[in-house]
Amino acid sequence: MALAGVALLLCVSGHLSAQAPTPPDADIRGPKPLVEIPRPAKPNTYIWLGGGGAAAVLALGAFLWYRYANRKRRVSPRESALAALAVLEASREALVAEAFANRAAQTIRQYIAERFGLAAPRRTTEEFLNALANDTGSPLHAVSDPLRVFLKSCDLAKFAAVPLDGGQRGELLQAARGFITATAAAVDVPKPGATTP
Repeated sequence: MALAGVALLLCVSGHLSAQAPTPPDADIRGPKPLVEIPRPAKPNTYIWLGGGGAAAVLALGAFLWYRYANRKRRVSPRESALAALAVLEASREALVAEAFANRAAQTIRQYIAERFGLAAPRRTTEEFLNALANDTGSPLHAVSDPLRVFLKSCDLAKFAAVPLDGGQRGELLQAARGFITATAAAVDVPKPGATTP
């Protein structure tokens, strides 16, 4: 009986492992056809040159426009000082005398530095006026008296706490405008970098 069981088991296992017979023509598959990978198209040289040239022309145009627009936007020292005085006049009643006088004097000193190349903002009033009196060839020598009166009035308000009423503030602003107008029209602008020590 044991033998019969083993034979039966062998028979069943042989039946399970047996494969169905395959026809001879389907036994080995042939080679697959080659797959063509498309190559990227070569860039057209003329397109690249044309695009690069157009980009260069646009960049040059933008640069030239920027320079032209920047030149138009430059403000002369006269215009800048007059604009600063207009702002100061609009807020003259809100400022204390010291702050008002300080801003008025700084506006004129900055104008002198930009217009004539003199180191007015870095000097005390006495240093600047003494140097101006000793330099008879200075373009500001002819207007040094009104400038002296203006700067001394500002110094009194800044350092001696002299109060400035509305009329005095108006006179200071008028003197500053008169100085700017007189010097802007009478003297040529020096070359940049021409500062006197």
